[in-house]
Amino acid sequence: MTYLSFASDGWFPKEKHTTAIAYGSGKFNIATLVDGGRNLFGDFVGQVIGNDKYKYEINFNKLELDELRELLRRFDRTQGGSFQHDFIVYDPARNDFVKKTMYVGDRSGAPLFVRENGRPERFLDITANLIEV
Repeated sequence: MTYLSFASDGWFPKEKHTTAIAYGSGKFNIATLVDGGRNLFGDFVGQVIGNDKYKYEINFNKLELDELRELLRRFDRTQGGSFQHDFIVYDPARNDFVKKTMYVGDRSGAPLFVRENGRPERFLDITANLIEV
């Protein structure tokens, strides 16, 4: 399980009576940026450009409406949020926690409990991708 939080205030959803981040969450992907191609003989010709970039997939088993709304609001510029944030994440290459500036990619989830007025109150299987800038 990968631990992460917003570096500015340490906020992250905490489900009631359970661990906030789902078991198995925190899948990471490390991308090495390369400018390259193949020469006349089909051999690779290129070089690494920049540093490796991380992507974390975080999952929550269940979130209450206010927890999900706060998570989404932090990335929604129309609601005072910001496209990028600093996160404290576990870096497996360093075996330590580091601060990385990341933006949110795709976000998904499903309503778990819907009230009589048709508005969801709880959400299930929430996923968000955090991608290093």
